[in-house]
Amino acid sequence: MVELIKIEIIWIEYTWIKFDYKIVYANTVERWMLMTNRMKAILGASATIAVWATAFPFGKFALQSVDALTLSVARVVGGAILMFIIGVFKGLHIPTSWREWGIYFLLGATGNFVYQVVFNEGLRLIPAATSSIIMALTPMTTALLALVVYKDRIRPAGWIFTITAFIGVAIIILWNSTLTIPMGALWTLLGMILFAMYNILNRGLSLKGYNSITIAMWSMFTGAIMALPFADHAIEMIVQAPLSAQLAMVYLAFFSSALGFVFWSYAFEHAEKVSDVTNFMYISPIVAAIVAAFLLGEIPNMGLYIGAPIILGSLFLFNRYR
Repeated sequence: MVELIKIEIIWIEYTWIKFDYKIVYANTVERWMLMTNRMKAILGASATIAVWATAFPFGKFALQSVDALTLSVARVVGGAILMFIIGVFKGLHIPTSWREWGIYFLLGATGNFVYQVVFNEGLRLIPAATSSIIMALTPMTTALLALVVYKDRIRPAGWIFTITAFIGVAIIILWNSTLTIPMGALWTLLGMILFAMYNILNRGLSLKGYNSITIAMWSMFTGAIMALPFADHAIEMIVQAPLSAQLAMVYLAFFSSALGFVFWSYAFEHAEKVSDVTNFMYISPIVAAIVAAFLLGEIPNMGLYIGAPIILGSLFLFNRYR
């Protein structure tokens, strides 16, 4: 009888140890998966910033050999081809109504072809670092448009940081220009507003359950359709451009335009919080300025050193307290 009791106690202890082992194992796997997802989000966001931030200096480099229209056609058409191939492998959702196609054509204009023409014209006239700082206002401008379209709310602190951010932009733009705003800055500001509109339209489709890769693919596809009438002009200039400029355009089309959206979607897919990914956007102007200094020899003026911290600090605080 005593031996039976001992055996039972030993069996209970063994069962508990086995059960406890399963709990520990499950917790370890869960932590490993969370850590892996966090690393995947960081990897995706880092890859995105790398290809998006370097688009400024590489675009500026290509614009030394071709015009803004040619670079825009190359980026949009090349990016659309690669995105279409990716879409085929991931499974395409083909738009079935005129309304869907209408929205995609608006996305193709505001986020791809028209945006690219406006953005590249601005980049042609101002330093790459300055362009990247102005474009960094896109998330804030998107939030302001969402206030009107989606009735999102912004706290008083958000409005304060909005004002300080645009003060930083004014410092950069007007530092060496008295009260005259350079045309390049105006083109870039217009491009930034267009891309903010793209984000608003994009959000509308995302809220309806559309996949981000699908949205990016059809947006580039419709943008490429808009670019086709200018293909002859673009091909003529691309053929005459030096090999280095041609390689820069290939990089911009395939990496900055197409794979950038894939990396961005990958980061959001594995992130625990949206801010874990969007906070990487604050690094973009720094990367753009460093690469532009080495690739183009662009040395920022004092206005950029003063205005950039004001803008980036305002954007960070806006995102945190809005």
